[in-house]
Order: sequence, then C-alpha cells, then structure tokens
Amino acid sequence: MGVQKTTDPAILSSLRDALRSGVDMATGGAIGFSGGVDSSILLCLSGGKLKPYTSGFPGSADIASASEAGELMGNPPAIIPLDREYLRKAAAAIRKIDPTITQQEIGYEIVLYSILDNVRQDKVVTGQGSDELFYGYMAFRESPSITNEGHLQKLHTRTIPREEKMAAEFSKVLVTPYLSDAVIQIASETGRDQNIIGNRNKAVLRDLARFIGIPEEICERPKKAAQYGSLVQKELRHVP
Repeated sequence: MGVQKTTDPAILSSLRDALRSGVDMATGGAIGFSGGVDSSILLCLSGGKLKPYTSGFPGSADIASASEAGELMGNPPAIIPLDREYLRKAAAAIRKIDPTITQQEIGYEIVLYSILDNVRQDKVVTGQGSDELFYGYMAFRESPSITNEGHLQKLHTRTIPREEKMAAEFSKVLVTPYLSDAVIQIASETGRDQNIIGNRNKAVLRDLARFIGIPEEICERPKKAAQYGSLVQKELRHVP
C-alpha cells in the first residue's frame, strides 16, 4: 500500500515544529511509547533525541509491541514494570488530583502517571490528541454518525487539565505536539473520510509514518487503548 494523497507535507513540518518548540533537542526529553503509530512518529521526528519509556504489567501487549517497535527503530524503550501495589498507590494519588475521575479514566491515567513518576527528564512528550483529531477510536469506525467534537471537548476540558496537574506533581512539563494549533487546523481540514478508509483508521497518520520511513509493521499496527494494552484495566479489578 503506497503513500496516499492524504500525506500532507504541512502536517510533517507542523508536528516537527511543535515537537522542537516543546523540547530542547540539545538536551532531549522523554516520550511515553506504546509502539503504535502516534508515538512512533514523534520518536522518529525527534531524530533519536527522545528517550522512549513504556509502562505496563509483565507480559502485556504494550511492552511487547513497544519493545519490538523500539528495536525496529533503533531506539528500544526503557520498561517501567507495574504491579498491583503500585496501582493502588497511583490510583489514590490520581483521585486526589481529580476527585471526579472515573474508573475507566484512571486506567489510562495510571500509565502516564507511572511514566511521570519514573523518568528523570523534565519534558515528557505524549501522543495525546491524535486519536481525537484523526479518528483513531474504534467507535468512529463502527458508528459513522459519531463526530469527534465530544471527544475533543472532553480532551480539552477534562483530560489535559488533569494530566497537566499530574505532571506538575512531579515537576514535569507535558509536551503534546498533536495538540499544537497548526496540527489542529490541519486535522480540521481533513475529516472522517480521509482518516477512515475501509477498516483503516488514522489513515493520515499511518501514511505520514510510512512517508518518513517508519517500518510497515508499525504503520499499520491496530490501536490498543493504553489501559488495556498495559493490562492496567484488568489488574485494577483486583485492587481495592
């Protein structure tokens, strides 16, 4: 499958600019890395200046995928192993930061929390916003009537403010290149039909990944939400 018309040079330069304005590439930073297309694009655009970190339970899909992707890209991730005792402490800490958080939200925020808790770098890059902007969720494919407006509103009013507070607890700064003004503008001009093509979602980003030389196995890797790929959501059922 070749590079499609959706590969826009503007998104490449906008993502690179947003990344480099958020992280001093002379000193580098950390990146939460799942081995999926979103974080792989940012890792590639950093030119090796970001250190990837992957959080999850031993044997989880995220650790396996990130380890494979890191090897393919020549930048293997540092693994942050989780256990049930850590989940208990992290969940309690996150609830103090946001008492309104749901159990589902705790599942994916623990992944970010554990990275913030373990990295030495001051700047932590995430792929936050890519799924909302470029139609990455399965619900978009399954229900054509669903728009991304509600997802974007939740992201900006609940998720990002909470995650910025989490980062501040560790004296870290989150860098979210997909949420730069330029990238948001480009995403608003593409839309569902350019991002969902048959069973492919996030076609714009998958084509971009291929265009910049990311291995095919990563370009077409299906999305697995962080709380499931890390096994956090499953293990939370055993945590009081």
